[in-house]
Parts: sequence; C-alpha cells; structure tokens
Amino acid sequence: MKKHSIVISALIGSALLVGCSNEPDEYAVKEYEATTSPASLYCVQQGGKLAMVTENDKRVTYCVLSDDEKVEQWEYYENRQEKDKQ
Repeated sequence: MKKHSIVISALIGSALLVGCSNEPDEYAVKEYEATTSPASLYCVQQGGKLAMVTENDKRVTYCVLSDDEKVEQWEYYENRQEKDKQ
C-alpha cells in the first residue's frame, strides 16, 4: 500500500512539473500594430486635432479645426468626402 502511494505521489508530482514547463507561449504577442480610422487620419491630414470626450456614457472623437470649429470626426470625414465627389 505504501509503495502504491509513493507511485501515485510521483505521478502527481511529475504532472505538476510538466504543467509548469518553461516553453514559450505560441500565442504570446510579440508586437502590436496600431490602427487608425480613416476619419481620424483625414482630420489630422487636414490640420485638425483629435479630441476624445465622453458623452452619454459613450466615447466620441471630435476633429478640432484651426478656427476652433469642433466637428464629430466621422461627420467631418463623410461631409468632406461627399463634397469631393460633387
């Protein structure tokens, strides 16, 4: 019986050690890539600055233009895209 307990203890110990192996995680993130929305990029390209605010518990990004005009970034982007098509 004592021999049986020693074997079981050894197996459990081995299983614990295998679980703590030092192999690298194949899903580890090695680098990050930033993504930018077209509206944010367009705002900055036009000389604006981005301002993120919380309104009604939602994050909203505004494009603040040089003349202190503040327009929601997607609204600014879409309006300018429509004007460019005309």
